Amino acid sequence: MTDPVNLLARRPRGEKASETPAAEAEVQLCAFFIGNEEYVLDIMRVEEILPPQRVIPIPHAPDFVEGVLHLRGAMLPVVDLHRRLLGQPAQETRRTRLLVCRLGTRRVVTRVDRVAEVLRVRRSDIKPAPALMAGGRTPFVVGVCGPPERLRLLLDLKALLRAELERDSRPPSAG
Repeated sequence: MTDPVNLLARRPRGEKASETPAAEAEVQLCAFFIGNEEYVLDIMRVEEILPPQRVIPIPHAPDFVEGVLHLRGAMLPVVDLHRRLLGQPAQETRRTRLLVCRLGTRRVVTRVDRVAEVLRVRRSDIKPAPALMAGGRTPFVVGVCGPPERLRLLLDLKALLRAELERDSRPPSAG
C-alpha cells in the first residue's frame, strides 16, 4: 500500500480549476475528538476502528505510548493521542476508540476519545494550516477544514510520531 496523496497539493502555476477536474475531487476524512477539539485524518491512513482492548505496557516508552496491542498476529504500538496532543491521559469511556493506521510500511494504533464520522470534503475546501502552526511547535497540523463554527484540524500522523518512528527504525545499540 502506498502513502496517501498530499491532500493539499496545489495546481501547477497558470492552470485553472476548470482545467483540473481532480481539483474538485472529494477526499474522505475520518473525524474524531480529542478532548473538545475535532481532528481529521486522511481515511486512506485508517485501516479499521476498534473498541478499546487490552494493551501491554512497555517499560521506558515515551509517556504517550501506552504499549503494544496484539492484533491478528501483529504487535502494534498504541499511541494515546489525548496525551500526545494535550499532555494528559484520556479517561476511557464507552466512546473511546482505537484507530489502526498505516504509516508507510508500518502500522500504529492511536487511541482517540471518540470517532465522530467519516466525511467527504472537496480538496479545495481544505486550507493549509496557518504559518505559525506549520512552522512552529505544531508541524503535524497541516490543514483545516469545515465551517468557521466547526473547524477541524487535519493531522499529519507521520509528522506527529516522527521522532518515535525514527527511533524505532534505528538498529539496537550494542551495549
